[in-house]
Amino acid sequence: MHRYRHLMVGLSRTETDIGLLRYAAMAARLGTATDIRFVHVLPPGHVPGHAQELAEIQALVQNHFTGVGNSVRASFDVLHGPLTDRLLAHAAEEEVDLIFLGHRRDHPRKWALARRMAMNAPCSVWLVPDGAAATLNRILVPIDFSEPVADAVRMATSMARLCGHAQCLALHVYFNPARATYEDYEESLRGQEREAYQRFMAAIDCQGVKVTPGFEEQANVAHAINRVADAQGVDLIVMATRGRSRSAAILLGSTAEDAILETCVPLLLVKHFGARLGLHQVLLNRVFSKGQDPQFD
Repeated sequence: MHRYRHLMVGLSRTETDIGLLRYAAMAARLGTATDIRFVHVLPPGHVPGHAQELAEIQALVQNHFTGVGNSVRASFDVLHGPLTDRLLAHAAEEEVDLIFLGHRRDHPRKWALARRMAMNAPCSVWLVPDGAAATLNRILVPIDFSEPVADAVRMATSMARLCGHAQCLALHVYFNPARATYEDYEESLRGQEREAYQRFMAAIDCQGVKVTPGFEEQANVAHAINRVADAQGVDLIVMATRGRSRSAAILLGSTAEDAILETCVPLLLVKHFGARLGLHQVLLNRVFSKGQDPQFD
């Protein structure tokens, strides 16, 4: 959380914005933010003139983004054009560190927006399902012993320390078909996984926060993550993603993308340090050059 100073909240000017604003205010009260931008994008073909829309989002923010100190500067932007492209370009132009987005699993357009933002955003993305409580009591980090995941663990423990009372859980999901023919496989593998976990965590500065490990055998990693999150009463899943393009988004395609579709709790997709896109890369991305929103099937 230490690196999230410049925040952005994408607003739809619907009732779902109320919960999103309350949630973003909770995160802003952790004390690391210096400024936050509230952004609404008008669709192509909208009649120019944004005064009414600007006044509406200002009033909405004033009513529901509360309890945040005056040290956090607020600004308001009404943009025009294809929704996803304008949000991504604006985040790059303003050097945003973290984007908050409302997320509805039952809405295919919302899912497509979340997926594309997670893949192409030049920063981390925090997805907030409609109706999510603005609390941070228990944080879950799925781990695969990679460096991007180590960065996600650092982020989760930093947040837990700032909260002062939040618990941090680490989950490793494993699967090996050998278990079907080797009856001692599970016990043997658990020993190896615990040793790997100890080596992995020894190199991470958890800032004095205790991280409780968990191990699950499951072929579908996203299912296991969401099942454990539900069983443990998790408030937030912090997940690493390497996603920068369709060809490079290996982890996003195999795990994080499924988690986006399935999660019922807020999901913070952490872009690994060094994975941040430069402005010129964003603007030259072939997706942006088309000037179109993605097609929704």
